[in-house]
Amino acid sequence: MKHTMVMLILTLLVSSVWAEIFRDNFNDGDLKGWALVQGAEDGGIENGELVLGSPKAESETEVIIVADGIIASDYEVFVSLKISKLARNISDGAAIGIRAHADPHHVDLITEYLKKNEVKERDERNKGIQLLYRRSYRFVLGHNIHDIRGGIAATIQLMKVSVTKDGFPTIFLGDNLHTFREFDFKLHEWYRLKVIAKGNRFQCFIDDKKMLGFLDDTYTTGGIYLSSGRGNRVHFDNFEVQYEALSVQPRKKLTTTWGEIKSNLH
Repeated sequence: MKHTMVMLILTLLVSSVWAEIFRDNFNDGDLKGWALVQGAEDGGIENGELVLGSPKAESETEVIIVADGIIASDYEVFVSLKISKLARNISDGAAIGIRAHADPHHVDLITEYLKKNEVKERDERNKGIQLLYRRSYRFVLGHNIHDIRGGIAATIQLMKVSVTKDGFPTIFLGDNLHTFREFDFKLHEWYRLKVIAKGNRFQCFIDDKKMLGFLDDTYTTGGIYLSSGRGNRVHFDNFEVQYEALSVQPRKKLTTTWGEIKSNLH
């Protein structure tokens, strides 16, 4: 019995080294633990909910908020969401992005160009390009542009950067649809999304019902973000991510603390 107890304690101690949890129900009114990296003027907390989306024209900037400091390969991500305005196609709907990252070389090229041309920080579009959360797996609840079907989609975001002779970066952005499943969601109704990434296996659930599952090896690691497309308005609540930290990260102490403070959420 004593040997069994010792082994159990050791197992729990070892597990606690890599198993990290970050939760936020947004009731405190701040975005501690997050970074609004694009469209900051159109994102914030309202009535204890994270609201992302622009009341402006459809061509306005996409709003992206990143779980700050979380870099991992394997995740379980949970979030409740409702869509109060849906203006465009499925690639711009309510989204969870995982394994999001930028090639450091691409960031260096673009940052150098912006510096050389004295692009001001207030230029939101170029500020967003510097941060480049455009290589990721993205799970989106929205409408299919071709036949207006509602559904959940898994897309793979692609980004390529080349530089002309005069040092001007040319950026190619792609959003390849991997899998789509119809889902007759309603505006102003809450849904609970869960995304699991383990190695090359991905699964997506809505209200505990499995909607998508696929294998892919495009990206192996990266961060997590929430977003709302141009002209849309999405409410997020009760966010949680469980992940395996790749290394000792500055966020480690913060996530543990928030996990303890908000452990009553789930």
